Amino acid sequence: MPSYELDKLVMLLSADWFFPYWDLIGIFTKDKRKSLLREGCREIVRQIMSTATQYWGINFSEARVKESRAMLDALMKRCDLEEVNVNRIIGLISKEDSLIDDGTRWLIVSMTEQLLDGSVTAPLGIAITAGLRQVRDERINLDEIDFTKCCLNSASTWDQYLRNATPDLPAMLAYNLSAIASDSKFEVLWGFINVNLTAKQRYELLSWYRSRGQSLTGEPLRLAQDA
Repeated sequence: MPSYELDKLVMLLSADWFFPYWDLIGIFTKDKRKSLLREGCREIVRQIMSTATQYWGINFSEARVKESRAMLDALMKRCDLEEVNVNRIIGLISKEDSLIDDGTRWLIVSMTEQLLDGSVTAPLGIAITAGLRQVRDERINLDEIDFTKCCLNSASTWDQYLRNATPDLPAMLAYNLSAIASDSKFEVLWGFINVNLTAKQRYELLSWYRSRGQSLTGEPLRLAQDA
């Protein structure tokens, strides 16, 4: 069972400076639930660190990792985290294959970009296209956010603790965030669709994806909901 991916994600979710940026890695949920998850992740970080003063000196045994993973699974269940967000977190820590194949993921992103740049039209509500445009614009502005500065300049006691856990690499979590965010275009879009849209809006958009996708490829567009 991987340790570094699990540990780094839990540490990232526990950080105060990261709180405004969860959606950039494809996790969309309400602030109240994020706060509960953040506090729960801090308990897991304490379990990970145990008596070690630096992360590199922790216990990397399979038993410890299994306990950390069990704590995370219990936390997500306790917080009643949305299924799409649970799947996203599991994907980030285990590198499991997505329920949606790479070709379909690429096609959905491409169709969305065509819709937003006006090269195709769709009978969708204004709120749907406005939401999709906001998600796209946030990704366009991604390079303008200095995550390293956010991480290093945070004055919260907890964030100082996290930096001290990797004193030779105090911005480790910022580097990890940048790597995840730059490779999460589909996951961010999919998280927004499944959490932020209403059931009616989601049905409307997915129906258009299916119709448009089949017209382009000649094959039915298979989404996770169809599995």
